Amino acid sequence: MSSSAGWGRLTIYLDEARQWRGRSLVEEVVHRAWEGKLRGASVRCAIAGFGDAGTVRRKSVLPLVQHLPAEIVLVDDMVVLQAFLTRLDRMQAVLLATLQPVEVVDISAGASRDAHEW
Repeated sequence: MSSSAGWGRLTIYLDEARQWRGRSLVEEVVHRAWEGKLRGASVRCAIAGFGDAGTVRRKSVLPLVQHLPAEIVLVDDMVVLQAFLTRLDRMQAVLLATLQPVEVVDISAGASRDAHEW
């Protein structure tokens, strides 16, 4: 079963070390998404990347490397995501975000299949 009616994916790109009022910005955004009852949020932290500053950062064996890129991915109704993005804009902490329509696939619709059919 799939649906494309009104679903969207909001991806927020930021520096994982960035702070908002003494708290990790990544944690703050995820917490606000949870408080706003969005349907899903996930954080991906990169091992390397660069932004508009042009400096390439790489994860190191030593815990001294900071400012690695992170993505927060939220999936919900487009209207809900647009409203959430507007609330984040008031923080003036998120520098780049993309909002895209997506098709949501419900893989549980086939959950009644016998495991041996794979």
